[in-house]
Amino acid sequence: MNKKDKKIYTLSMAAVFAALTAVLTAFLKVGTGINEGYIHFGDSIIYLASSVLPLPFAMASAAVGGAAADILAGAAVWAPFTAVIKALNALVFRLLINKSRKANGIKIFSARSVVASLISGIVTVAGYFGASSVLYSTEAAAVSIPFDLIQAAVSTAVFLIIGVSLDKTNFLNKYRG
Repeated sequence: MNKKDKKIYTLSMAAVFAALTAVLTAFLKVGTGINEGYIHFGDSIIYLASSVLPLPFAMASAAVGGAAADILAGAAVWAPFTAVIKALNALVFRLLINKSRKANGIKIFSARSVVASLISGIVTVAGYFGASSVLYSTEAAAVSIPFDLIQAAVSTAVFLIIGVSLDKTNFLNKYRG
């Protein structure tokens, strides 16, 4: 694949990951009843995109997909916060797995990807604590923390299941062709 085709392919994959993030966040969710929050599977796609895409594309995919989900879910006030938080999720995740890639070859699932998804989840919790503090109050934000932690754990588990499955198909080697 030539350089131009590779860039178009990468951009197309980023759009697919953004769409998957938006759909799995906005429409496949369980409401927590706290600060308009919900538990969803979108963050697992952000981790997957960060495993596959170059960093700027992963960050853009995460930001666009997360913000679009808020708009689709009727919570547009959250979209600017989500765009920043999800871009940071992708950044933290990718930076943490880069060393693993060099040491362990091209795999989605690794001990480092487990740690990266958990730390990225903490970024989510901290980011939404800050956003909830701005939109509501620090007290209201604190009430959301347990549900945000559950969200992070669910996303990590789903990502790991997807990652192990894709590793069995040698997905990353095929993707990078």
